[in-house]
Amino acid sequence: MLDGYFSVERPRKNMKAIVAALLIVGVVGAVAVYAMPGKSFALQQFELEHQEFELFIKQHGKVYQDEVEYESRFRIFRDNLAYIGVFNSLNKDWTLGVNYMADLTGEEFKSMFTGHYGQRERNPVPFEPVSIPDEIDWTTKGAVTPVKNQGQCGSCWAFSTTGSVEGAWFLAGHTLVSLSEQQLVSCSQSYGNNGCNGGLMDYAFKYIIANGITSEANYPYTARTGTCNKTLASQTVAKISSYTDVATDDSVALETAIAQQPVSVAVEADQSSWQLYSGGTLSSNCGTNLDHGVLAVGYNLGASPPYYKVKNSWGASWGMAGYIQIAITSGKGVCGIQMDPSYPTV
Repeated sequence: MLDGYFSVERPRKNMKAIVAALLIVGVVGAVAVYAMPGKSFALQQFELEHQEFELFIKQHGKVYQDEVEYESRFRIFRDNLAYIGVFNSLNKDWTLGVNYMADLTGEEFKSMFTGHYGQRERNPVPFEPVSIPDEIDWTTKGAVTPVKNQGQCGSCWAFSTTGSVEGAWFLAGHTLVSLSEQQLVSCSQSYGNNGCNGGLMDYAFKYIIANGITSEANYPYTARTGTCNKTLASQTVAKISSYTDVATDDSVALETAIAQQPVSVAVEADQSSWQLYSGGTLSSNCGTNLDHGVLAVGYNLGASPPYYKVKNSWGASWGMAGYIQIAITSGKGVCGIQMDPSYPTV
């Protein structure tokens, strides 16, 4: 399960190409061993990787229990480093890089950083196309709070919800305020959510319609489900009156919704292209088994390829300062981004 969305584990994409490239690297390395005097190529490579690992530990404040865990994490880091190098040599629309998740296996990443239940019954409103701009970015218009970090809690759905409510509240004429994910994580179980074990944005919207929501400062995030603090939860700073499910599998419908305000969306994010994403426009290498809730804050139809701008909840050191660009295509969309969009109304 990735961040609360139920998912089906699948192998990483393009592995044949990657294995072939690794074989080429191996042959080149073998030749270099005979060509270089003194230290072998393999030893030099190992020392460089070890230096990078030590830098990684320092940069991200990593602490390991003992030498056994240190060596285990180093092996994982080396594998990810090799994967990054080979992948980037394929010249895709996006790049991978070392981030704080680079010492995790794919399975560990999946279990720690998602939390969306998957699709459920939806009630999309009839969609009528209207004229929209070629580009919009709500982060430049004051409607988006700074990137947050859900930690190792499957609460992505809560961060997606607060993001879209923050935007709607601001665009309704109020001051932008950071809203409490913890209130949703701890208090919305009776509406169908399951704290750090996942949830859905629409369930969270229903909770806010009935109860309102307090601020992040008043009810801060702990990355644990915990018990609902009803006193803090009652100190409402924002409300919504309803929410709308956007037409499914329709890029124009989603673009039109985003042109109006930030929109909660779900994606499949359980692949290395998310774990190690560093920049560019993600255009493949992910499926449509929705497992992660994020926030669409803009789009650019004039780019090549055109893309959605998406705010994630894995901290500002991930991706492009906490954001990712996802290519706009037809149907379900890349990573299933057009399958389950919704937004609130103040």
